[in-house]
Amino acid sequence: MESDTFQSLEQPNDVTPVRLFFSINPPPDVIHHLSAIQSEVRRVLETGFDPKRAVRWTRPTQFHLTILFLGNVPPAEIASLETAANELMASLKELPILTLSGLGSFPAFHRPRVLWVGCRSNGLLQQLQSDFLAAFSKKIPLRKNERSYPHITIARFRHLPRRFAERMRILSEKNWFPECVWRVNGVSLMRSVPAPDGAEYTCLSNFSPDISTDGC
Repeated sequence: MESDTFQSLEQPNDVTPVRLFFSINPPPDVIHHLSAIQSEVRRVLETGFDPKRAVRWTRPTQFHLTILFLGNVPPAEIASLETAANELMASLKELPILTLSGLGSFPAFHRPRVLWVGCRSNGLLQQLQSDFLAAFSKKIPLRKNERSYPHITIARFRHLPRRFAERMRILSEKNWFPECVWRVNGVSLMRSVPAPDGAEYTCLSNFSPDISTDGC
């Protein structure tokens, strides 16, 4: 998958472990859809509190759906991970068609840390996650819970906004944005780099079978 939304990063050449994960990165039309949702949520939530202190909103260029979290990996292992990912993706005959739907938070609305847009249950996505877990747990010690619930983070909370649960309940019950169909066309190996205002995500490699796709 080719993407303009993540800056490419040259392979690390030292021995310091790097924090890696595999993700599906949205095309421009899906980013536009997610940005519209984020803007409306901000409008509702930012009334009556200091948003700079309470919330860090994800930049649209950083939207992604994690397939498998690898954690800290020695740079020398990256090439073998890329080879395995290429082989796995080449074996696939079909990739998921996702339907973005609904808002949620981890761990719960009354004590949120992460606010996200979810997607409907999808068998192909679950299989893709299982395939990646099976392939890479042979190379890196991984637990089943490294395959996270499918979501796209749109905000992280430093402090609980005033009347957050009440406002989120209104947003989650209100059918105020159309569904978006996202035809997945590949998976990317991403690096998470610490930064003062939260991690920055950069793309190391893209992997895709020969499957034509569209966005919303």
